[in-house]
Amino acid sequence: MRLLLVALLAMVLTGAAVQWALHEPGYVLLAWGQWSVELSLVLFGAILILAFVLLYLLLRFLTRVWIAPSDIAARLHRSRAERARRRLIRGLLDYAEGRWSQAERLLIRGAPHSETPLLNYLAAAHAAQRMQAYDRRDLYLRRAIESDPKAKVAVELSQAQLQLDHQQTEQALATLRHLREIAPDHAYVMRLLGKLYLELKDWSELERLLPRLRRSALISPERFQELETRIIRGLFDRARERGELSALKSAWEALPRKSRQRPELLALYCEHLAALGDSTQAERLLARALNNQWNEELALRYGRVRGEEPAQQLKRAEAWLSAHPHSATLLLSLARLSAAAQLWGKSRSYYEASLAEQANAAAYFELGELLTRLEDGEAAAECYRKGLRLSVEGHAEPLDGPRLNRNSPLPPPDRKPDATEAEDAYTV
Repeated sequence: MRLLLVALLAMVLTGAAVQWALHEPGYVLLAWGQWSVELSLVLFGAILILAFVLLYLLLRFLTRVWIAPSDIAARLHRSRAERARRRLIRGLLDYAEGRWSQAERLLIRGAPHSETPLLNYLAAAHAAQRMQAYDRRDLYLRRAIESDPKAKVAVELSQAQLQLDHQQTEQALATLRHLREIAPDHAYVMRLLGKLYLELKDWSELERLLPRLRRSALISPERFQELETRIIRGLFDRARERGELSALKSAWEALPRKSRQRPELLALYCEHLAALGDSTQAERLLARALNNQWNEELALRYGRVRGEEPAQQLKRAEAWLSAHPHSATLLLSLARLSAAAQLWGKSRSYYEASLAEQANAAAYFELGELLTRLEDGEAAAECYRKGLRLSVEGHAEPLDGPRLNRNSPLPPPDRKPDATEAEDAYTV
């Protein structure tokens, strides 16, 4: 309806203009030097309109001619980019379907004209890795960095992960160390470095990483405690294997105060102290910790170390009995300390009291050895039988603590344990 009204209005205006032009044609005089031209106003207007149209068309034509090369280049670029995009999609699909060679070929062919060449080269590197073409993999990774220098961290992380997957330990370590230099606070770099150092059992480097790993959001507090315990155990074991008491103490002093207050770490440290011949210091640390706060694991560990004066150590441990009369662990430690002091009757009483609170295969076997020494063969056989039953039923704890023989005295408190005793030092 609106279009019809506009058409009618245009026809009316056109008719009015024609009538006006016929009755009042007017004229236009153009003069230039001795030349002059006279024409009607209507004709002059028509000529102006025609000239404007021709000028507009000429300018449009010249503009199209001028921009034709860039327009053709843009169209060609869009065409190549579209082909590159299709090759990227097909290459990723081939990679997902396990056609590594075809995926690599498509990805590399599409990379020069791709809007995201970084993705092409990274995917091609993964495809080359699958085909064990490690030289080509490294070449594609270098091209990935060249295509986008800002993505250097991401590319090198991919390279380190690929090297770890292929067990290229030295290359992965070099890559991760370089990443640590250019991105010292990158949490995932720290995590991969920690994983690699764990595989290499490089406890010293892991210890240096601990503060950063503690601040990392990629590791939970529980997992961090497990990792810290494993690292500290590794440092302690290395010092113990080398017989380096000073290295053991240095590793302990280097720990944060909060870590040194963890009972399981203190128990571990004292066990290694005793193994390296400093039982006196181990006994003092355990006694101080137990006086401050009771802990069953530390109480058990206290019964394993041998201070300078076994009788005095036994007296100190008996002072805790009033506060913890039903602690099977404390009673077991008292039995062992009594045996170390050669108080056989008291040792037997404590063993029996501990077993009355909680059955323990280790305690049964040790009591059996004590009873054998006291020439009570029938009672000793009964203890061995009960200990064996617990072991067979799977309720036994590993054997540890001092062993008694029929004909040999207890080892002196400062005797350095042999390899078997050292291996048993972590278990009950």
